This record gives sequence, structure tokens and C-alpha cells, in this order.
Amino acid sequence: MAAKLKASYTSVENSEREITEKKRAEIEQFRLLNIVEKSLNEIYIFDSETLKFDYVNQGALQNSGYTLSEMRNMTPLDIKPEFTEAMFRETVRPLIKQEKERLVFESIHRRKDGTYYPVEVYLQLNRQDDKSVFFAVINDITERKKAEEKLRQSERNLAEAERIGNTGSWDYDVASDTAVWSENMFRIFDVDRELPRELVFKQFVETLVHPADRTHILSALQDALTGKRPYDLEYRIVKKDGSIRHIHALAETLRDEQGKVIRMIGKVEDITDRKHLETQLRHAQKMDAVGALAGGIAHDLNNILNVIIGYGTMVMDTMEADSVSKGRMNEVLAAAERAAVLTKRLLTFSRKQLDEVKPIDINESVIGIRKLLAGIIGEDIDFQLDLENRNLVVMADAGQIEQVLMNLVANARDAMPNGGRLMIGTGLQEIDDEYIAANGYGTPGVYALITVADTGCGMDTETQKKIFEPFYTTKSMGEGTGLGLAISYGIIKQYNGYIKVYSEPGNGTLFKIYLPLLEEAASLEKKTEASVSVKGGNETVLVAEDDASMRKLTRIVLESFGYSVITAEDGEDAITKFMENRDRIDLAVLDMIMPKMNGKEVSEALRKMNPRIKIFFVSGYTMAIIKNKELTESGFDFIHKPIRPQDLLIKVREVLDK
Repeated sequence: MAAKLKASYTSVENSEREITEKKRAEIEQFRLLNIVEKSLNEIYIFDSETLKFDYVNQGALQNSGYTLSEMRNMTPLDIKPEFTEAMFRETVRPLIKQEKERLVFESIHRRKDGTYYPVEVYLQLNRQDDKSVFFAVINDITERKKAEEKLRQSERNLAEAERIGNTGSWDYDVASDTAVWSENMFRIFDVDRELPRELVFKQFVETLVHPADRTHILSALQDALTGKRPYDLEYRIVKKDGSIRHIHALAETLRDEQGKVIRMIGKVEDITDRKHLETQLRHAQKMDAVGALAGGIAHDLNNILNVIIGYGTMVMDTMEADSVSKGRMNEVLAAAERAAVLTKRLLTFSRKQLDEVKPIDINESVIGIRKLLAGIIGEDIDFQLDLENRNLVVMADAGQIEQVLMNLVANARDAMPNGGRLMIGTGLQEIDDEYIAANGYGTPGVYALITVADTGCGMDTETQKKIFEPFYTTKSMGEGTGLGLAISYGIIKQYNGYIKVYSEPGNGTLFKIYLPLLEEAASLEKKTEASVSVKGGNETVLVAEDDASMRKLTRIVLESFGYSVITAEDGEDAITKFMENRDRIDLAVLDMIMPKMNGKEVSEALRKMNPRIKIFFVSGYTMAIIKNKELTESGFDFIHKPIRPQDLLIKVREVLDK
């Protein structure tokens, strides 16, 4: 009996336990269903055969816009219309074959209103009530996609900024000794983008950094890691084509809690162009200094030549026509005139000489600088002239035309390092409509032609397109400014001319310069010069000149033709002498550069005391120093040193007679 009661009690106890566990399971299932139902994610359960939805939660209904009754007759193909059943079966094949437990992929779904939105899909295949069903959880990733696009746009902006600024960024991991590069780093260092974005630092140094700078960059890295000094240095790299680029690198170190450097984040900048500009600036500064020196020498030499030519002319005028001494003095004066031409070239070089546009004979310009050009090219180059047997007169500044020729000859010399042949020729060229049609440039007319041909290395087509661009040069850094041909082009264009180049690699180069021919102006100038006679006068002239020899010579020349002369040794002395003799002085001859006050300042002071005073200026320098509006608009008179006595007397009479 007791045994039966015990068995009965045990049975009741087990039954109650089963009921309790079942209840607990039901409660847990209800809780889970409640979580699923209220989830913001879309949750679908659909038959693996028919693909019809067995279950959709509220999140799915809310996101898709469909009702529950509509969903019961739908399949996943309805919310991704471009997806066919065959495509779906292929996608889930790994689940069917049990190759994977779960699939995760991104897709695009369509709502009831026709709008599309990006989703992330988690898909599993489960057994339920003796059939296979797919269990899908869908996350709306619209906001994530927007954030990713913003990030991509930010990266694109950064990459574009780096490209424009010729910079790149990198992140160096100390432990692994690797650096992650930004996109523009690959372009700067000319590295294939197919290579890993992580590059071992040692590999970078050994393959890309210039051999002479490798120790320098490794030392800088070690100093930065030990905190000795910041990572801030310049070094050179060698690109695939062998060209060398200059790099400036800057970085900051990141440390862990123990103060150990774990990362370095930095940037690089290609500063090659800046280095070229710095070199060009230094060259320009050096040339300015040389120009200033040349200008100073020319100024002093002009005064000396003026005395030689002045006294020499006066002495020669006293000699008999058949005197041997007169012939010798004529040679002295001819040498002095050649020296005067040399000083003019020095002033042109120093840019202290005004552009003097007047009729010039191209043949005379070439012959005049032949020796100078021969000195430029050296003895290993055969230098020849082939000049037209007639005058070729153009309107131009002789100094600028000579500068063009010197630039072209210097380039020809550099193109023939092992010697060769250089030919400068002149001729006539008529540009007509047929010529313009054939060559694509020109204005009809007759032109003086200058050709400069060499047998050097020549140029390819791409180089020929760029040679007249400022700062373009094929020479190594420090060997050229890239301005010579650009300046030459500008000079020829300002005279309405043309400069063209013809060249082939290995077959030399030919430059052709066309300048409008002007024969009438040349003959007119010669007639005008011949017709001017020297006349004296009885007026009083104030001569302000700081050079004692020039001052004495000018006084002697003027007094010998009847003028009264008052001399002053500097600007202040000139004003004092004028104040003392205001009623007597008819003309002031002022040297532009004098101690205490220059010629412009003196002229302004004299005009305040006597607005009608006649003035002309004398100088071996440019007239750019005269900036007073009243003077420039009144058409001031000027004569350039060295001055022949005849020219001085003609100018004095010309100004007094105005």
C-alpha cells in the first residue's frame, strides 16, 4: 500500500513538473515572440519551397509599407523585383547544401510606394513543423550608407587637396615597421598602386630614397622615436625614369601610457618646383649684383671715355688734314667709340640702359657682337657667319636684339658639348598669303630674317612646344633659369616679329627670327644726321657734373663756341649757383647721378624758382629715375654719355632754341 502511494505521489510530482516546464517554455516563447514582433528590424519567415511569407513582424510591415494581409500573399521576390527565383536559388545554394550556416549580404529593397532603400540581410535555413523555412533579419542601413558616402567624399576631398598641394600622408606603425600610405603618396613616389598600401620602412628607404640621403632619413627617424628631435627633414627620391625629386617630410609621434612611441603620423610634400624657384631667385639675385657691378663700371668708364673722346676730338680738329698724327688720333677715337659701344652693352646687361628703339642694321648688330659670341661658344665649335649683302634695317633696340642672339648661341653651345658647327645668317623673307597658308602664321610684308643653326643634339616635338614657356628648361637644376628663350620670344613679339624653331633629335636645331624690314627710316636718319650743323651762342649755361674731368671738358667745349659757363660739382652746389645767378642762367645741363641731390631733384628745385628754365639731362645710366609727372609730360631732354663735343653743342643749341 505504501509503495503504491509513493508511486502515485511521484507520478503526480512529475506531472506537475512537466506542466511547470511547459508553462515556462510557453512564457519564454511568448517573451521571444514579443521581442521579435516589436523589433525595429524587419524579420521574415518564409517557406523554402513556395517562398511565401509565413511570418512578418511589425518592423517589416512598418518599413515596407505593406499590410499583413498583403504580405501573406507575397514572397521575397516582391520586395526585390529585379531578383528572379533562379537568382534567389543560386544565392541560397550554400545554405541548401549546408556549406554555410548563415549568409550575410547587402541588397536593395523596394517599398510599397516604389522607393528603394539599402539593407543588410542575415539569412538562415531552419526546420519548423516538419518543413524547411528561411529565417531572415533585415537591417535598414540607409543612415550607415549616408555616413559611408560622407566618409568617402571626405576621403576624396582629402585626396584632391593632397593632389593639388602635391602632398601625401602616411601612418607608420613602429611595432610592425610598416606605413600605410594615402593615395597621393603613390603618385609622388612613382610607386605602382597594385603594391600593398603597407610598405616596410626599410624597403621604402632602400628602394626610393636617394642613396646619399638614406643615412640621413634613418637617423631622423631614430631621433624622432627617441624624442631627441621632431621628425622634420628634407631628402631626395629617385623616380623610375631616373629623375630626382625633393621631398619635405613632417610627422608627429603617438605614445602609449608608458610613453613609448607606437605610431608616427605625418605628411610629405614634393618641393621640387619650390627648389627650382629658389635656385632661380638666387640666380636672379646674383645677376642683379653682377648687373649693379657692371652698371657701376660702365658709368665710370663712360666718364673716362667722354674725356678721351672730347679732348681727342678737339685736338684732332687742330691738326692738318694730311698729318700723320691726325691719322693716329683718329685710331684713338675709333677705339674709344668701340669702348663706348661696350659700355652700352654693359648697361644693357645691367638693365640700366633705356630701351632705345630706332632703326638698326641687323648685319651690323651681328658683326658687332661676333667676338662676344665667339667667346661664349668656345674653340671646339666652328662658328660662321653668312650675312645678306645689303642693309637689313629694322625698328628695334640693338641691345635687345643682341641679347636674343646671345641667348640662342648659349643654348646652341649647350646642345653641342662635344663640339660642332654654328651658323648665323641673315636674309630677306617675304611673307605673303601663300606663305601664311603654308606656315600658319604671319602678317604680309617684307621681313629681315635671322637664322641661328647648330649641329647639336636637337629636340623632340614635345620639347619644342614648351621651350618658349617661362622657367621651362631641359637643363639640370642650377644650370639654367628657363628664362632665356621666354625673354627672347617676348623681345621679338614686341617688335611685331616672329621666332620659330625647327629641330629633330640628333639632327640639330634651327631658329628663324623675322623682323619687319624698315629701309626708309634708316635712310631718313642718315640724311637728318648729315644735315645738322654745329652752332654756338652767347647764352649762359649752368653745368652740374660731379666728375671734375667731365666738368672741365664741358666748360671748355661750350666756352669755345661762345657760351658763358657756370659749373657746379654736386646737386646742392647747382642750386646755390643758380640762386646766385638766377637772372643770367638760360640753360641747366644736369648730370642725373650726383652727390647730395640727383638731377631730378635739382630740376624740380630750379623749376620752382624759375618755371621757364630750360633743362636737359646727361647720364650714363637709365632715365627711369625721372618719375616726376611734370617732367615726363613736358618732354624732358636727355643725352647719353659718352658725348662727343659736336653732339653736346647740337643738343645745347636745340634746347635753347625751343
